[in-house]
Amino acid sequence: MLDWIEATTVATFLRRSVWAYPLVNALHILGLGALVTSALLMDLRILGVIRRISIDDVVRLLRPVAFVAAALAVLTGALLFSVKPHEYWASPVFVTKLTLLALALLNAGIFVLTSRHTYPGQPVTRLMVLASLFLWLAVLAAGRLIAFFD
Repeated sequence: MLDWIEATTVATFLRRSVWAYPLVNALHILGLGALVTSALLMDLRILGVIRRISIDDVVRLLRPVAFVAAALAVLTGALLFSVKPHEYWASPVFVTKLTLLALALLNAGIFVLTSRHTYPGQPVTRLMVLASLFLWLAVLAAGRLIAFFD
């Protein structure tokens, strides 16, 4: 499977193009930045750190940003992975990033499906928000560390 991914036209194009890989990389960083920023701002509001704007208004404004940013980050991440899939898949730091990302997305999905933001004072909500803060920051850290450990 990894051989097939590496041999795709898109992966070959990204490896050969002077501008495509850096552009995809920049878009990946932009997507992650927008995703993590919107998630952190929603989390902080639900925790009560930011009180000027209602929770519903913050969620209504930032949730669509988070969804679009997540889609951008996943799409561009898959493209970046295609360039060196064997190396990435063999990297414990990369696998850690994917695991943290899966946990962060699972936590966010459950949060959205259960409308936890409407119960900001409940212990389960606070625990999920704290997990979100930790997981998204850990995803960023692990992503950055890939370059230093591989």
